[in-house]
Amino acid sequence: MHKINHARTTAHRTRSNLNPGQLADRIAQRHHDVLGTLYTMLRHPRSLARTSAAWRPITLGLPAVSGYPELSASVTRHRVGPRARARALGYGGRSEPAYVIAIRITDPAGGRVDPTLSEAWLRALVGELHIECVHELGDGHTLTFVWLADAHYQPVPSPSSLFAGFSDAA
Repeated sequence: MHKINHARTTAHRTRSNLNPGQLADRIAQRHHDVLGTLYTMLRHPRSLARTSAAWRPITLGLPAVSGYPELSASVTRHRVGPRARARALGYGGRSEPAYVIAIRITDPAGGRVDPTLSEAWLRALVGELHIECVHELGDGHTLTFVWLADAHYQPVPSPSSLFAGFSDAA
């Protein structure tokens, strides 16, 4: 688990010879409708996790981008408990966190997800100003991005340790 930072932005080049920041710009230009749908899904009541065994997260197909394959994004939102809220506020957050948002990115064909592409989708969704609030969890096969958000769904800074064990619980 680690915070997304600018190290991969400059050091990691891939298929289309674009780093995640450049690829995010391309996604924002060409797929703003998909990003709008993804953002709407974050706020939709069905994204709020339920205790029912029948509940499933909302999933959206992400189109192919710059030679990369199509992906799927599943959105889950949890309410933030008092301990996590206190830790985030103690970490220096300016607004009170209301939700933990998790986006799991998978390959519909079952293949390994390229971290450059998944990070690019997240950068396009949350923006460069908030990317440092996002934490990346994953086993290399699929990636899950988690962050705290306030009542207006704006990302809130938080320590990576807050999400230790999250991938096991999610």
